[in-house]
Amino acid sequence: MAQDLAAVAPSAIVCAAFLIGAWMLLRRELAPKRRSQAKGDAGAGEQRASERDE
Repeated sequence: MAQDLAAVAPSAIVCAAFLIGAWMLLRRELAPKRRSQAKGDAGAGEQRASERDE
């Protein structure tokens, strides 16, 4: 029985690592954008507009 588990362990570890990585990637990509980033982008646009006026 221990030999059977030893044979399956490497592929189970790789599978678990892949699933965790896919979950983290999807969580990061599908997360709603943060307000601070939106405010930072809007502030940069206003700063560029004021630089053009000078």
